Amino acid sequence: MDKSLRPYVAELIGTFGLVFVSAGAVCSANLASGIVLDVTGIAVVYGLALAVMLGATINVSGGYLNPAITITLWVLRRFDNVRAAWLLGAQLLGAALAGAVLRILFAPGVMARATPHLSEALVAPTREALLTGAGVEVLLTFLLTFVVFATIIDPRAPKLSGLGAGLTVGLGLVALVLVGYPITGAALNPARAFGPLVWESTFEKVNLQEHLFVYWIGPVVGALLAGLLYTYLILPPAERAAAVEVAHAKK
Repeated sequence: MDKSLRPYVAELIGTFGLVFVSAGAVCSANLASGIVLDVTGIAVVYGLALAVMLGATINVSGGYLNPAITITLWVLRRFDNVRAAWLLGAQLLGAALAGAVLRILFAPGVMARATPHLSEALVAPTREALLTGAGVEVLLTFLLTFVVFATIIDPRAPKLSGLGAGLTVGLGLVALVLVGYPITGAALNPARAFGPLVWESTFEKVNLQEHLFVYWIGPVVGALLAGLLYTYLILPPAERAAAVEVAHAKK
């Protein structure tokens, strides 16, 4: 395989695994057979999936697996336009393929639960509900991205193995999902919502406004805020410049 394609294949497979396992856990929790998997179990599965997939891809592609983080790194000029577009395409394709497998495995009524949605307490089509949901995704994605920058992207961070870095970020994700799952489903990643939604739309009308505002704009804004804050307030200027130079050297 062309060496230049390897990072994108890794991102596709990693995002596929992340979405399939995390969304599949939600489906399994809602099977009529009564598999016992509560919010804690779903959070642990999501965190472990991220830990393993990040650990498996970090040395090949950087282990981004999240369009919100990819967009943030592009805004910070760590990726050029071409690399960012390929990463986003690989991540969204991997998510869509994961959704397709879930569509095959589960009945429509169960598979629909794989797509994150606002809590029933917020489902009234009001601006306040969308703002609340988006605000939760902004805050939680901000915290997750801050951990990613501190653990993986900051050149001063302790040199952890791929699995060590994955476990650090994954444990953070578990805690955040426990907080946000009852409100928004705690996607914290546009790919996590996008993959199942594509296939849910084949048998059920979906709320595109909710999807765009809560599960795209929310995580992207949260990731951007964390990336900008970490880069310009925490990362020293010399380290900031060095990081950009290294990123451009990897083109």
